[in-house]
Amino acid sequence: MYLKKIKTIISKNSTLFKRYIVISLISYGFVFSSLYLLIDIFHINKTLAFIITYGIAYIFLYKVQLTHLFKTAHDSYKLIRFCAALLFFYICANLLYNLGLYLGFHYLVSTILTSAILMPLRFIVFKIFVYKANHQ
Repeated sequence: MYLKKIKTIISKNSTLFKRYIVISLISYGFVFSSLYLLIDIFHINKTLAFIITYGIAYIFLYKVQLTHLFKTAHDSYKLIRFCAALLFFYICANLLYNLGLYLGFHYLVSTILTSAILMPLRFIVFKIFVYKANHQ
């Protein structure tokens, strides 16, 4: 039932979803290169590197999604909703990523799986909840 709703929302917003994918791929390029740099070059703990990298990526995503994807103006309500969604997905991403590590996956494989699972769900939450117009 929920899968059907997800497919419907994405199909009704296919152009927006394609732009979301491009922005996400750029973001994930940053994530992968940062994780490689922090873990393989600077030998920082994998979990700490993940937390740092995704923290920075999410800050930039708010601004880019606000102005270039959903093309809306910043207001405090959107920022609060973004932070709530961010907290939810940050926790989910950390749990999925660390589950992958626990199961023996390479950190980049764990990152790819985490991203693939959460990407469509994030799009829907951002579209419906975070960047929606405020009604006074």
